[in-house]
Amino acid sequence: MRNIKTAQDAFETGRYLGKYLSDLGFNVDFAPDADVLTAPGSKIIGDRSFGNDPQRVTELAAAVSNGLHEYGILSCFKHFPGHGAVEADTHKGLAFTEKTLEKLMACEIIPFAEAGELGVDMIMAAHISVPSILGNNTPCSLSEYMLTAVLKERLGYNGLVITDALNMSAVTKEYSDGEAAVLAVKAGADILLMPPDLDAAAEAVETAVVNGEIAEERIDESVQKILEKKRQGQKSDDSI
Repeated sequence: MRNIKTAQDAFETGRYLGKYLSDLGFNVDFAPDADVLTAPGSKIIGDRSFGNDPQRVTELAAAVSNGLHEYGILSCFKHFPGHGAVEADTHKGLAFTEKTLEKLMACEIIPFAEAGELGVDMIMAAHISVPSILGNNTPCSLSEYMLTAVLKERLGYNGLVITDALNMSAVTKEYSDGEAAVLAVKAGADILLMPPDLDAAAEAVETAVVNGEIAEERIDESVQKILEKKRQGQKSDDSI
């Protein structure tokens, strides 16, 4: 993404990707990366980021999103609340930042705070930990405070919330497949991405609903949001 210099370049990149994906029958791209790169040693994000200026990152990420929409492809800002603030790789294990919520809000969270108004279809939650905020190493993807209290309520984001891949070591080293799935749903995630054992994850969520740990209405809410986004993408695609 570092080679993209202008919003028009970013828009055309989104259009190119959108046409390519649409021609292949896809309706969603887990892009663009909306991480503000504030940890210079971060190799996992690296040149996937548009840089260290939150306003520039927001502008260019939004342009890619708009380009994807030209071909009915749903867009996704990732990785909330900002994987660019950490140097470690959540594919391999624990990755954390000691930044407070106020500091994240002043920089890394800015693109995600604007995602709703920019029409971004979904936000992907990172498995990074924020001990200065939560008081423990719970991944943000499994934190009700981060996904519901901050992202949905404080920032007002009403689009889809998806976890980063649940087969990554930051999750699997600490949680079983079923436990991670239930925590993600309770946290506010609408889509659980790539649980290692899909059957175990689904069974755990179903059991949690039957036991009253998760309200059935909570599942219905996510299903309705997913179906509406699918219809939205289809309408956009039909209009091309």
